[in-house]
Amino acid sequence: MQLAATARSASPANVLPFPIPGFGRAQAMLNPLVGRTLHFQRGAEIYPAGKAADQLYQVFSGTVRTCRLLPDGRRMIAQFALAGELFGLDGVGRHRFFAEAVTDAVVIAFSRRDIAAWVDRDPAAAQSWHSYTLEKLAAAQDRFILLGRRTAAERVAAFLLDLADRGKGPDGVIELPMSRYDIADFLGLTAETVSRVLTTLRKNRLVANHGTHHLRILNRDALEEQADEEAA
Repeated sequence: MQLAATARSASPANVLPFPIPGFGRAQAMLNPLVGRTLHFQRGAEIYPAGKAADQLYQVFSGTVRTCRLLPDGRRMIAQFALAGELFGLDGVGRHRFFAEAVTDAVVIAFSRRDIAAWVDRDPAAAQSWHSYTLEKLAAAQDRFILLGRRTAAERVAAFLLDLADRGKGPDGVIELPMSRYDIADFLGLTAETVSRVLTTLRKNRLVANHGTHHLRILNRDALEEQADEEAA
């Protein structure tokens, strides 16, 4: 259920429509699109499954999850989008997932039609978009391996490392705005299993609590070994 959402012209106006390598440097030379700024309270629906997929979204602040309900009622989380990241690429004509705000969030909505026109007329934009789609494909393949071949401990370790690499906080500090239930539904585990693995990681001094909704990585090498144990 959508709790609250408002829309207005994006500010600043030159926010880029997708966080792709090279776009930051090229910003002065490109003519970035202007989108709509939308404000959502924690738990609010951003778009429902089945809605026409005519927009792409970038998180300006906060965290967003994209989800799908399975026939038996279980929830599957496909993506956590952090500040600066893109979401809404979950369907061609219509969204196959629904999107919700994990925290209070500000997102910027861009018209897919405008993005397509921009990519058609700007070779640099086209190349960056091509690179981005390849990165998304590689990430989907990594997630397939994560869910299909790794143990619970390996999944949680890999998840924490991914958040650390994507986050913009102090070195080694991971923000965990999502609940244990969210993490479980993303990793294909139970919330109890997620809590047990995190307790073990803290006990073994691989991570430590760092205030509310934050962890600090104490031994990244050991955490990487934990994540890669199955592959080894």
